[in-house]
Amino acid sequence: GENPFNQLEAEWKGVLNPLRAAADEQGHATPFVEHVLALPDLTISPDQASYQGQPRLRILDHGDLTAFEKWWAVRFSDRQLMCTPEEARRLFNGLYAASAPDEATSHTLDFAESVLEKHTRQRFEVLDALEENSQLLVSGGPGTGKTWLAIEQARRWAKQGRRVLFLCYNLELETYLRPVCRRASSRIEIFSYESLAAHLLGDIRRASEMPSEEATAYFEQTLPSLLHAHVSAPGYQPPYDALVADEAQDHNTGAAGSPLGLAGWWSIYFGLLKEGASAPVAIFHDHAQRLSLRAGAFEPAALRDSLLQPVNLRLRHPVRYTRQLRRFISRLKCPATQDLIRDFQGTLPLPDGPEPEIHSIAPHEEGAKCAQIAKEWIDKGLAKCHEIAVLYPSSRTPPAWIGKIHGISFIDTSALSSAANPKSNIQHPSSSASIVCFSINRAKGLERRAIILTGLPAWEECANNDYQARTFVLGATRAQQLLAITSKNINA
Repeated sequence: GENPFNQLEAEWKGVLNPLRAAADEQGHATPFVEHVLALPDLTISPDQASYQGQPRLRILDHGDLTAFEKWWAVRFSDRQLMCTPEEARRLFNGLYAASAPDEATSHTLDFAESVLEKHTRQRFEVLDALEENSQLLVSGGPGTGKTWLAIEQARRWAKQGRRVLFLCYNLELETYLRPVCRRASSRIEIFSYESLAAHLLGDIRRASEMPSEEATAYFEQTLPSLLHAHVSAPGYQPPYDALVADEAQDHNTGAAGSPLGLAGWWSIYFGLLKEGASAPVAIFHDHAQRLSLRAGAFEPAALRDSLLQPVNLRLRHPVRYTRQLRRFISRLKCPATQDLIRDFQGTLPLPDGPEPEIHSIAPHEEGAKCAQIAKEWIDKGLAKCHEIAVLYPSSRTPPAWIGKIHGISFIDTSALSSAANPKSNIQHPSSSASIVCFSINRAKGLERRAIILTGLPAWEECANNDYQARTFVLGATRAQQLLAITSKNINA
C-alpha cells in the first residue's frame, strides 16, 4: 500500500490548506497544526534521530504515548501562538464541525438533545462553586440554563430537609414545571404569581374576566396589597425555609414611598420565609426579557439592598440551542434586542440541527400552514406533539383557527389555566396528543424541541418596533432545535 508517511503528509496538507484559506479570509494568522504518525507497538531509542528515513519528531511511539503529557509539553513548549485560541476554535468549528444532514432525522435531533443536556448539567458546576453562599442573584439571557439551575438549586435545598417555595410568574411555566419539581422532591412547592395569590387568599379575579386597564390595576396594585396584608397579619406563621424564583424579572420591586417598600412584591415572598430576607434564596432573572408594556418595574439593586449578603452571578453564552438557531437568533439585531442577544456570540461548541424555516403566508392560510409544518415534523419523526408549541403575540387575541386542522389537534392552554383553582389537574402537555398554543409572554421560561412562531410581521418590519422586536426574539428563543416562523403577508 501507499507509504504511511506520504499519507500523513497529504492528510496534513488537506487540513492545513483550508485553514490557511479561511484564516486569510478572516484576516488573521493560520493556527499551528502538528502532524505525527502514531505507532503504539513500536519503541524507538531516545537517542535515535530518525526511523526508516523519517525524522524522529514525525513519530509518536509507545513511550511517547505512555508519557503523553510530557511529550506534549516538550513538543509545544517553544511554539509561539500564531492566532488566539478563540480564533482557532472559530476556524475549526466553521470548517470541521459536523454538519446536519440535508434531511434531519430523529437520530440527529436526539443526539443534539443529549449534547444540550450535557451542556446544561455541566453548568450545575456553578452551584457547586457557590454552595457556601445561601443567597444568590443570578442573571442570564435566553438559553443560558437559568430554569434548570433554579430547579437544581431547589432540589439541593430540599435534600437538606428544607421546605422550598419555587416561584415563577406565569401559569404555563408553573404547569410545565410542576411534575419536574415533584420528581425532584416532595419538599418543593411550585406556584405562579396568580396561583400563589389564590392559594393564600382563596378565589381571586381572573385577568380574562376584566378589561385590560382594570386587570392591570388589580394584579399590579390591589392584589399585592392584599397579599402583603395577609403575610404581615399578627400571628401569621411563615411556612417556607427557602425561596427559588425563576423569571424573577416579572415580579415587581418597589419604589421610594411605595406601600410595599423598595422590595415591592418581594416583601410578600420574604414574608413567607421563616427567616425572612435572611433565609436561603436563589433568584434567577433577565431584565431584558421583561416586556416593555408591563406596569411597574424590576430593579435588581432593590433586591440586593433587601437581602442580607447576596452573591451576584452572570451566566454567559447559551447552552440550550443548536448552532443553526444560535446563528439565526444572533442576527436579529436592533436597539430593542441588543441586550437579549448580547451573549449569543459565545464559543461553546453546540450541536448541529436544521435551519429555521421562514414562511410568508396570506392571513387566511395561517392555521393550515401551522398544521402542515407540525405534520411534517411529526411524520418525519423529528418531534412528537408534546414537543411542539405554537406561540402567538397576545393572550387577548388568540388565533381563531385553533382547533383541529388536517388531523392535527391544537389547544389553547390559556383557556385551561385557572388561577382560581391552582391545584386543578391541568393535563400536562407531555401527556396530551394535542399541540399546545399560548402567547409568547406566557412562554417565558419554557422551551420546546420545536416552536412554530406565528402572527407577527416579518423580522424586517418587527425590527422597527420596540415591542414587536422583543416579542419576536422572545418567541424565537423558546425553540431548542426546530423553529418555523409564519409571517402574515397582507398582499398575498
